[in-house]
Amino acid sequence: MVKGARLFLDFLAYQKERFPLVVLVPTTLSVVLSSYVIASTLTVVMGAAWKISLGLVAALAYLFHMRAIDEYRDFDHDARYHRSRPIQRGLISKDRIRVIDNAGLVLFACVSLVCGLRTFALGLAALLYSFIARREFFLGERIKKRFFAYNAINMAQTVLLQTFVYSIFTRIWYRFPVLWLHLAFVLSNSVLIEFVRKIKLKEEESAGQDTYSWHFGFRNSLWVYGLLTAVSYSLFLSIMRFLCLGGYSATVTSAALLSLLLIAMVRHSARQDKASEAALHLSTLALYVGLHLVIVFSLRA
Repeated sequence: MVKGARLFLDFLAYQKERFPLVVLVPTTLSVVLSSYVIASTLTVVMGAAWKISLGLVAALAYLFHMRAIDEYRDFDHDARYHRSRPIQRGLISKDRIRVIDNAGLVLFACVSLVCGLRTFALGLAALLYSFIARREFFLGERIKKRFFAYNAINMAQTVLLQTFVYSIFTRIWYRFPVLWLHLAFVLSNSVLIEFVRKIKLKEEESAGQDTYSWHFGFRNSLWVYGLLTAVSYSLFLSIMRFLCLGGYSATVTSAALLSLLLIAMVRHSARQDKASEAALHLSTLALYVGLHLVIVFSLRA
């Protein structure tokens, strides 16, 4: 009992820095909800609330697994260049991360089995890919030195996880073109979050060469980020057109969210401080969650 309580407290401390549930729960839930409402317009979805809950739990468990893999795989790199991170400074051990990860994988496997053979097969494929990713795709330093290619092939796990979520709601998701469009939208959102996390202020850059701002430069990174935002928003508009949605409220809300993000981006380019960085991160999360919820409420109206 005491060990379990201690493990829980360690997880609570760890997640604040490396797996922030205050961010991941609303972002993940918004994706699961938009996946459900689109699927429900194409096929009958029984036990919606139950399946939404299963999708959320499984997705969070897999996302933690991805984070745990990063901790195992990048331990030496982080020990050299990021000594203030939780494991490196002794806040939590790798063994405790492994215990939490294993518990999450049990949950993920249970959801896979409950939701049927196809969902189980997709879950198994996602876990197999994560196994390969943990071993650097059997390429070692050759792939790690290629920063952009390395990040791109790791992002493929987002695609596998999202197809897993679709399969919870419908076994034939791949027959619906709008879900493929939605998949591209989800991937673009994930890329946006990943990219903005790795635009660092000059004083926060390390010699590890593991940020986009190190490779592109600070302001050039913001330009690339703006381009990625345009791609994501264009995919959102395509989904809305495909589903014949786009009333006044949806248009105003989505445009307002985009405007806030662009203002935050310009402000961060000018000020380059912690406050402007926080505003950019917050506006990115607002756009991420907000666009998914616009789809949800537009379809449920």
